[in-house]
Amino acid sequence: MTVSSGLLLGRDAARWGARFYLRHFWLVCGVSTIPTVQRFAAVRWGDDLPSWAAIGGEALTGVSRVVLFYLVLRLAFGRDPVLAGLRAGEIWRRLGEGIDRRPADFVLQFVLLGAAFVVLDVLPGLAVGHWVAAGSRELVMSILVAAKNPTVIAFTFVWMAGVARLLVLREAATAPPPVTR
Repeated sequence: MTVSSGLLLGRDAARWGARFYLRHFWLVCGVSTIPTVQRFAAVRWGDDLPSWAAIGGEALTGVSRVVLFYLVLRLAFGRDPVLAGLRAGEIWRRLGEGIDRRPADFVLQFVLLGAAFVVLDVLPGLAVGHWVAAGSRELVMSILVAAKNPTVIAFTFVWMAGVARLLVLREAATAPPPVTR
């Protein structure tokens, strides 16, 4: 495998992810509303929030992200005609085989994810710290952190599901049909 094949996998997953995100926009943004509100409140009023609200908000955010990822996977794998008939164990097996056949391509996805993190998280945070007046910094950071939930974080889930989906589909294309009992 080459770097170009890993970049192609990332590109194809991102293209599929963009279509998926737009097709299921209201679902993705709706589930992402919980962490959006929680993150805004935590950054904006974090020191003033009671501990039960801060802990409960973090727990609710975690649960909502698990729910979002579950829904993305259900839609990504359950609606594809090739994948819909496969049991979860068969999907996991094919995903493992896809990773085993293309380990460098798979690892490169995390390099791309790291690069995206730097560009979409680290650099904007540094820009706010550098260019926004101290009196407005907390509000701007609250908005920035809240905006990342339905966009960057949600799209990352969709993109990673797209990578898994493509690896499974490529294995499905080369694998013998599953044995049904």
